[in-house]
Amino acid sequence: MPGAPALRFDTRGFLRCSLILMVVKNFETSLSSLKNGSVSVSATEAYPEPGMASVHLLFSNGSKLRAEYWRITIEGRAGFSSFDHQQKYGVPSPIDAITALKEQLQGRIVTDAHLDSETGDLVFQFAENIKFRVFNFTSYEIWEISFPGGTVEYSNFNK
Repeated sequence: MPGAPALRFDTRGFLRCSLILMVVKNFETSLSSLKNGSVSVSATEAYPEPGMASVHLLFSNGSKLRAEYWRITIEGRAGFSSFDHQQKYGVPSPIDAITALKEQLQGRIVTDAHLDSETGDLVFQFAENIKFRVFNFTSYEIWEISFPGGTVEYSNFNK
């Protein structure tokens, strides 16, 4: 068609997009391997100050998650988060978010696990309508997950 811009096929861009889609697909497959397994929770002690509650989750298939910033919801309502850890908020003693997380998740069965494609958050659904969301923040490794086959993924996808 006269005067119409020529269409150009950028093979590098296409290959880059294809590679990213393949990595995300493989990651989603690895996350789906967590379904129907249980989890145990422990503190990492990485940041022991108020508002910081770094945790390790060990899944029954051997996968390991380190999470810095997270929130739990129960029956569709916000429960508590890592930001609440060691805060008083007008109660007699500081909140122990790690102990509360253990009480909610320890031994529970994972019913769904996925990567939120808009935010990069990891989302784990458990029985009894409990959801654990690990936040992603740009250029900072908020979470790291390793799978039994040796694959490791980071929240910032830079590694």
